[in-house]
Amino acid sequence: MMSKSYIVLSLIALCMLFSAPQSNAQGITLGGGLSYGLDIEEIGLQANGYYDLNENMRLGGDVIYWLVDSPSGIDITYMEFNFNAHYIFSQDDALTLYAIGSAGIHYADVSYSDDMGWGGASLSYSDTKLGIGIGAGVEYDLGSLILYGEPRFFLSGLDQLALNAGVRFRL
Repeated sequence: MMSKSYIVLSLIALCMLFSAPQSNAQGITLGGGLSYGLDIEEIGLQANGYYDLNENMRLGGDVIYWLVDSPSGIDITYMEFNFNAHYIFSQDDALTLYAIGSAGIHYADVSYSDDMGWGGASLSYSDTKLGIGIGAGVEYDLGSLILYGEPRFFLSGLDQLALNAGVRFRL
């Protein structure tokens, strides 16, 4: 389920990027940073990339790998694959403010293995959900790099408020 949905969303994003009208766009930015999920109370590693469609819109995506503290014998994996649209509503020389709309695939996997010699019991559960999110963002352009901060709330999927911060580089 996760791989088919991720492939479909990726193909849609690529089609939108290559069919976008050419304008005075600034190009492509790539970056990464940290996320903090207020519901799961964990830190995540985020990688992202964006393409400027025009001076008010950009499309892109991010992947977040949540660093979940797993108890002994239990392996927990949480990941998000998000397609994002940014609507830029305010921009001056260095400061940019934007609204965020997100659609994503949220994946969770929990595995337990008893290797204590008492029969070797193991259990596994995984779940994939589609997520829809809204948020806001702020960027501060330092020239060679851009600092960003984004609170984003997912209304489905992991159902949480996440705070994202990091840096982006213009290509």
